[in-house]
Amino acid sequence: MAMNTADTFKKIVLSGCFSCIFCAYSFMPLILNAHESDYHKISAAPSSASILQAPVSDCLKCHDDHLFSSQFPESAHGLNGCRSCHSGITDEEEHMRGEEIPVLTSCGACHEEIQKDYLNNYHYLHQDFRCYDCHNNIHSITPAGKNRKKAILSQCTLCHANDEYALSGHGKAVLAGNEDAATCSDCHGLHDTQVWHTSQETYPAQAREFYHATCIRCHSDEEMMARNSLSATTVRFYEHTYHGKVQGIGYPTKVAGCADCHTSHNILPKDDPASTIHPANLVNNCGRCHSGFHARFVEYKAHPDFRNRKLYPSLYWTNVFMVGLLVITFLFFWLHGILWWRKTYWEKHEREIKGVVPTPLIPGAEGVQQIQRFTAKEIFMHVMLILSFFTLVMTGFPLKYHDAPWAKTLIGLWGGAHSAGVFHRLAAIVLFFLFFYVLWRSLRFLFPKGQGAKGWTSRLFSSDSLFPNLKDWQDLKGMFKWFFNRGERPEFDRWTYWEKFDFLAVFWGMAVIGGSGIFLMAPEWTSYLFPGWVLNVAALLHSEEALLAALFIFTVHFFNTHLIPKKFPMDRTIFTGRYTLEELREERAVEYERLVRENRLDHLKSSHPGILTKLIAAAFGLASLLLGLFLAAIILWSVIFH
Repeated sequence: MAMNTADTFKKIVLSGCFSCIFCAYSFMPLILNAHESDYHKISAAPSSASILQAPVSDCLKCHDDHLFSSQFPESAHGLNGCRSCHSGITDEEEHMRGEEIPVLTSCGACHEEIQKDYLNNYHYLHQDFRCYDCHNNIHSITPAGKNRKKAILSQCTLCHANDEYALSGHGKAVLAGNEDAATCSDCHGLHDTQVWHTSQETYPAQAREFYHATCIRCHSDEEMMARNSLSATTVRFYEHTYHGKVQGIGYPTKVAGCADCHTSHNILPKDDPASTIHPANLVNNCGRCHSGFHARFVEYKAHPDFRNRKLYPSLYWTNVFMVGLLVITFLFFWLHGILWWRKTYWEKHEREIKGVVPTPLIPGAEGVQQIQRFTAKEIFMHVMLILSFFTLVMTGFPLKYHDAPWAKTLIGLWGGAHSAGVFHRLAAIVLFFLFFYVLWRSLRFLFPKGQGAKGWTSRLFSSDSLFPNLKDWQDLKGMFKWFFNRGERPEFDRWTYWEKFDFLAVFWGMAVIGGSGIFLMAPEWTSYLFPGWVLNVAALLHSEEALLAALFIFTVHFFNTHLIPKKFPMDRTIFTGRYTLEELREERAVEYERLVRENRLDHLKSSHPGILTKLIAAAFGLASLLLGLFLAAIILWSVIFH
């Protein structure tokens, strides 16, 4: 510091301005050792008018070297005048005698917003940098204009010599004059350079979130990407992956963001051998987060475009198939439900006009006799199915629609993305146990003890079987004839065709959702069986089949079971296990007649459910119904608007 002062002192002496020796000797330490208060207390500064009218010529009588006489008037501050920065001089003679020492006005007097940012700057708080450490040519500084980014790069690299950045795509583009390319300040901030905690526990979390958001800001700008012949959809398709969904729901430190794969400075195309995403470097790159995987794990696509048939054919055709399945399923069953609802209310309306009162099929008290339809074990299984299914929906769909306004609230109820994932997997395990138990019971039904395979085909197509048969096809045609007043309503056996569809759909759903879920639960292990791109297909199947299952249960199944006019607002049979003999005769006439014919009806008669059973069944059933309808509403809203 003394050497700098002495050098300046010698320069002033040699320039012939001996009368200002005391000024320079006193003033220079103020510049070089400006106190912290310079940034917190702004010295009294003249008004804008006095700044412009300050007598610069008076100062140039002594300060007449080239820097002040020629360069300063042409600089960015040339119109300000000396006293806008050097205040406290009221008497020129006293100042020349060294009795009045000028005070360096804080830069924040004019640059107030910049000062607010800089007070939290890493350079200021940790390295005691002042404005003039970067703006050391303050008397000759000129606006950077079109070369602003290049000027920032040149200034930052005086201290931060980063060869990786200079050779990266961003660095080369900045040096070539591309103002869209990211320079140091675009990623790290200029006057608001972030202050990260220095502990290893918190630094990565803050930095990863900050830099990921920074990358997204530019790479989601469609106009900027178009100007630079880059894809504007990269960010969007990244957000369709698990990494992007967890980032979007507000838990960015749990998954890989942009800088985790592309790093911070070595950002190069994947065909460059030095790039972190070059095929030869992917194992090491992915290995920073994942471990114990096969080399083909790296074939996973970080932001695939499932609409691009040429680049991603497997994803493209998987998406086409699932969209087609969704459309066909809901077109048929929603139409089926609407026609059923219309027909039922139309008939009710006609009866009311004619004054017709329906005659009980079974007169007298016999009609209210309770019939056992489900066992206690089956009721318990259904309750567990409901609980596990709701858990899966409420922990999975916030990720699927992470940008929907309800998603963060719902995921927060589970304690965040990580906790929701734990509950999601636990619910999946419960569902797996239920599925395999039902599969075991189905096999026992087909192959009972002591009979083996004998007669299994007759049991498969029997009345007690949930496998479709010819009567189901006839019932389906009969229902549509009834919808359009072309015939009577079909009489059903123990299981209707829509109940059989519900049952068999579980096998398809478990194969697709369950199988893909296992792959996604253990992606590293999956890589020993399949290449990494299979995980992309599994994620798409898992997501779309879950949408199909949730909307089907909450709309089609709920309507067929609870919301049909004669059952509205809900059917308690599945929760009490019983219904009346009158209901059996009306809803399943074929089964009723067979039971009477086989003399089995008396064995199914049961006592009336107690008041507590009915209350619990009503409360749990109605709560489940309302929750399901609410979830259906927000899912449909998200499908349409997100």
